[in-house]
Amino acid sequence: MVTELSAVRVPVGVTGAGEWVYLAREGGWSSLTDSPPVFLVTVLQQGAAFHADLRSRLVAVGLSPALADTLQVDSSIRLGLTWPTEFWQQAALDWLEREGGGEAFVLELEALVHTGGTQRIRHTARRMGRAARQQTRE
Repeated sequence: MVTELSAVRVPVGVTGAGEWVYLAREGGWSSLTDSPPVFLVTVLQQGAAFHADLRSRLVAVGLSPALADTLQVDSSIRLGLTWPTEFWQQAALDWLEREGGGEAFVLELEALVHTGGTQRIRHTARRMGRAARQQTRE
């Protein structure tokens, strides 16, 4: 185990092949990428500190800190953008504004323009969607 994610403290680790896994309720290890669990949305709460914290946890268990870069947060962002509450929608938008990469979420941003929980969220999604579409055209 490398770390725990979410308030329910789900154990997360990395296999010898470099695949990120979590301890499922059924008691076995499951891939974080094959079928992303909903608790992944909690990564968004950690913001910019997420990767730095993950690197230090990897070093603490004797693994390369470079493995932190292989944990894809796309699932977390996608979950946040499509979550039915403003908190997670805003957290996902904040992550994208800070880290970039909105081009991968154009469809979700366009949907959020209509379904966002607040006017601020809808306007931010519209602005980011436009910027992402422009980036893909260049």
